[in-house]
Amino acid sequence: MIDHIEDRMELKALVDYYASESDKNNQDCYREIFRPDIKLKVYFGANLGMDISDVEDMISRYKAFGAAKESFHMNGQQNLELQDDTHATGTCYAIATLVNPDANGKDKLDFHAVRYYDKYIKIDGRWWIAEREQHFVYSAVPPLAG
Repeated sequence: MIDHIEDRMELKALVDYYASESDKNNQDCYREIFRPDIKLKVYFGANLGMDISDVEDMISRYKAFGAAKESFHMNGQQNLELQDDTHATGTCYAIATLVNPDANGKDKLDFHAVRYYDKYIKIDGRWWIAEREQHFVYSAVPPLAG
């Protein structure tokens, strides 16, 4: 286990970088996180909402959502399984909150519980996300105070 601590730290940093840059609406950084031929499936509940196989397509689709007025992404636990020195799988649990105007122009809060099922690959000494299933487990629009 000790011999893989550095790999675990790098994989945690990779998913945390995704969250912090998503907060900044910096989808261009996804080129630094995901393989060019990323296999990405995004589920909303049980429904497949996106099926993407190219990082450039991923970036353009995420940019099409538009920038949130405010956002806050927080990662929780990440469970990892290292298959060998260059392959790993992991599940990351996250909360994403976005403030956007509603149809009347009043701010509303979108709250999402998200689970990421990732497959990682290490190439030339650095880890990448090669495949991801992103599941919006549930979403809510609670009242926004303040």
